[in-house]
Amino acid sequence: MTNIRRISIALASALVLTGGARAWARPTQPAVSVAAGSTRDPSRAFIKLDVRTEPGARGLYVGQALPVTIRAYFLGGTGVSMNGLPRVTSDAFVLSDLPEKPRQTAIQARGLPYTSVTWSGVLTAVKAGDAKIGIELPVSLTYREAARPRHVARPDQADGNDGSDQGSADPFASLLQQSPFAGDPFFAQMFNGRDPFQGMLDGLAGSVKQREVTLRDQSGTLRVLDLPPGAPAGFTGAVGTFEIAATLANNTVRVGEPTSLELRARGRGSFSRLSVSGLSPTDDLNTYGVTSTFKSGAAPTAGEKVFSQTIAPRRAGALTIPAIALTYFDPHERKYVTRRTAPMPIVVAAGGTDLDAAQSAPGPSPSEIANNNPTVAPKTTIAPVPEAVHTTLTPNFRALWFRWLAAAIGLAAVAFAFLGRTYRNGALGRFVAVRRVGREVARQRRTIAAAAASGDAAGLFGAARKAFQARLGAAWGIPSEAIAAADVATRLGAPGERIHEVFERADRLSYSGGNSAASEDLNYWQGLVSDELRTLETTT
Repeated sequence: MTNIRRISIALASALVLTGGARAWARPTQPAVSVAAGSTRDPSRAFIKLDVRTEPGARGLYVGQALPVTIRAYFLGGTGVSMNGLPRVTSDAFVLSDLPEKPRQTAIQARGLPYTSVTWSGVLTAVKAGDAKIGIELPVSLTYREAARPRHVARPDQADGNDGSDQGSADPFASLLQQSPFAGDPFFAQMFNGRDPFQGMLDGLAGSVKQREVTLRDQSGTLRVLDLPPGAPAGFTGAVGTFEIAATLANNTVRVGEPTSLELRARGRGSFSRLSVSGLSPTDDLNTYGVTSTFKSGAAPTAGEKVFSQTIAPRRAGALTIPAIALTYFDPHERKYVTRRTAPMPIVVAAGGTDLDAAQSAPGPSPSEIANNNPTVAPKTTIAPVPEAVHTTLTPNFRALWFRWLAAAIGLAAVAFAFLGRTYRNGALGRFVAVRRVGREVARQRRTIAAAAASGDAAGLFGAARKAFQARLGAAWGIPSEAIAAADVATRLGAPGERIHEVFERADRLSYSGGNSAASEDLNYWQGLVSDELRTLETTT
């Protein structure tokens, strides 16, 4: 028994002299924070927002877009799960064009390894006033946290409250309490009857922690200015600097054959609000609706938007495609600018193929055949001469059926001309226009009801905007897709505040991908839109 105790004392002394017991009890506990910390208490995660404003600018105009860079930093050894994309905390801005997969790089910050996650996007102002630019990102962090060192009672402290040592019945323990090693925690656990090795592996491995954290950063306050009054016709809310050019998809244009007229708008700014109305039908051209596609450029706010309109010439000969206007607000010049394409002269060929000319073209003569192939003589066949037939030919225009056909065509032409004039200027035209608008509004009402039932805020506000555009476009005599929130505020004033709010919310949802209105009461907005549509139907 004495030999066993001597071996235990020797083993314990070796561990104390090498610092083994103390090495296990010296873990650190990094804190989860949302701001940068020092090297003694490093931040496990934080985020930074970089907004690049124009030098010397007094502020930002409503509809103006700025490039932004968002960087999130995560301490090495941290598992990260992002619960969505970064989002702005102010309703004065919308964040768009963020990539689904951000760039990731390994960096050193304050001597510690971090993983940097970077998004580049576009920040667009939608509300005037002084607004703070803030960003937030919800994440789930998983990391291993070392356990805190547990308190160990000294040899002279008992487990009870009276200060007595319940293990002092062992004379060998009393002897060890008088030794120089009695003050070490390793021996203190042994003197109190505990296992000195218990908890050492727990201190090494630590425990796995998982926390839900929202990273936030404030980049300052920015003044958002209203656009000046007096917006020209055709302005749809685009802010920036743009150029426009027109081209035809086909070099050869024929009567009645459709071809595509492409309008390419290049520059920097809010392309989502950039729109053109295209060409209207004329006596020389049939025209159809305008579609658009967008291709981003190297910079976040740069790119090219291509508008395509199908046209079909109505007559052959020399025609001129008129100039097309593109209107926007230039924040550098602080004024509205209208760019126009150059008029495009074209030559329209007759439609179809000239089969009569091909059929009447003379074939090769027998001498030409013989000259081309001298060894083969042409074979001559003499047809029998038919008997003479005598008859009287009557021109078609003198036939009775032709006169009836001409009269029917004339009456049809007069009827169509009368109906066309009535359609353009009379009650028939107004009736057809009202029916067309009514069908469009009814279709959007069904979309609104389905979106409210499914909780689709983006679908509800988008359909509501289209319904209002159809009703207001018919009343104002302009293309419905060209009506923006600024037009509603200018033309309707205070009575149209609720309609203007619907347009604003639809713009925000279109910029943010439908993620900024999760808490909206869609049933309330459905009823509001129905009331406003009924009011417009009776007042416009």
